[in-house]
Amino acid sequence: MIIEAQKYFQDNDYVVIRNFVDENTAFLFYRYVINKVKRVNFLSQYAKEDFRPEWDGTFGDGQINRSYYCYGDVLMDTLLESSLSMLNDFTGLDLVPTYSYYRLYEHGDVLEKHIDRDSCEVSTTLCLGYNVNNVNKNKYPNYKWPMFVETKAKETVSVDLNPGDMLIYKGCEIPHWREKYIGLNHAQVFLHYNQKDGKFNNIYDGRPILGIPKRFTKGD
Repeated sequence: MIIEAQKYFQDNDYVVIRNFVDENTAFLFYRYVINKVKRVNFLSQYAKEDFRPEWDGTFGDGQINRSYYCYGDVLMDTLLESSLSMLNDFTGLDLVPTYSYYRLYEHGDVLEKHIDRDSCEVSTTLCLGYNVNNVNKNKYPNYKWPMFVETKAKETVSVDLNPGDMLIYKGCEIPHWREKYIGLNHAQVFLHYNQKDGKFNNIYDGRPILGIPKRFTKGD
C-alpha cells in the first residue's frame, strides 16, 4: 500500500489514503469538534471574560464566513506531529510539521477554489465525521460532500472521503474546492507540512512549539 501510494502521489501530486485513522478514532475526533463548538458557543454567550478566540477557536475565517474553525489546537497539532512518519512514507518526502487547522462546516457552506499558502506545501484533509440526516436519501443515496482537485493535466477529480479517510495533496500547487454543502455539519482537520530543507521549511509555522496561536512566531 505504501509503495503504491508513494508512486501515485509522485505521479499526480495527490493521493487518497483510506482508513488513515480507524472509524472509532475518527468518531472520537468528530465528537471532540462538536463539543468544542458547543463550548465556544457557551463561552461567547455566558462567559465572555473567559473566551479566548485565538486559543478556543471562533467563527468565520474569511474563507468560510460563519462556520467554526480552530488553528493550532493542542489535540490536532498532536495528531499533526504523530502523523509525520506516515506522511513521509505515503509521499516519499522528508517533511516537517507546520500547523493543524480544523473546521465544522455547516449547511450551505462553499469552499471556493484556491491553493494554500507556503506552510502548506504538503497538505492533508482528514474526514472526521458528518451529519447528513437531513439529506434526501432517495435523491442522494450516498452523499459525502466531495472535495474537488485540479490535476497537473487540468482535469477535475471528485474525491469522496469517509470518516477516517485522508486526501494528501500539494497544497501550494493543486487547486482544490468544495461545492455547496447540503448536510447539517461536516468536520475536517487539515494537517500541513513543508519539505525539510526545502524552499519553505517553516517548521511549526514559525511558532516555537506546537499547540499555540500563530501570533507566537519566533522573533515576535
